[in-house]
Amino acid sequence: MVRTQLIYKSLAEIVGSEGMGIITLTDESANRAVHIVCDQTMRNQLQMRAEQLDICNSMLPEVLMAMLSDYVDPKKLEITVYDIKDGQYLATLLNSDNFSIRQLRMSDAILLHVVGGVPMYIDEKLMASQSVPFQADMSKISVPINTLDTEKLKAELEKAVEEEDYRLASYIKEELNKRNQK
Repeated sequence: MVRTQLIYKSLAEIVGSEGMGIITLTDESANRAVHIVCDQTMRNQLQMRAEQLDICNSMLPEVLMAMLSDYVDPKKLEITVYDIKDGQYLATLLNSDNFSIRQLRMSDAILLHVVGGVPMYIDEKLMASQSVPFQADMSKISVPINTLDTEKLKAELEKAVEEEDYRLASYIKEELNKRNQK
């Protein structure tokens, strides 16, 4: 598998969405970006790290990373984002010393990347299909519909129909049908 390294760039709140956020990850050259939807809890966790609050030093992710580094060289860990299923990116954590692999939620993978500096990679084909050109000062962010969970898609379908945006409604309906066929 050919991979592209991802770098955490920013966090933004989705306006009118009860605290949900958009995490922006870019390739190393900051030419392409992948946008990840996260819940309010993860948005708060990442925001605390962005603000470099002292309390973070005694929070579980930081404490566990400090303890883990006593047993495993953090440079031997890596995260790989390898697919997307039902609106969720799929990621693994690899320990290259003993080749143990564990599945983890995408938002947790990003938190581990931010807190522990664990390198994060994405399958090159997935990056090509899910990424958009990166623009540092965007006021609007494009998110592929296949990254939204089913409930959010249903809500967006209703909204598209109400607004008579039948082209968008058609795309959303197609994605929902794909998920129902699986």
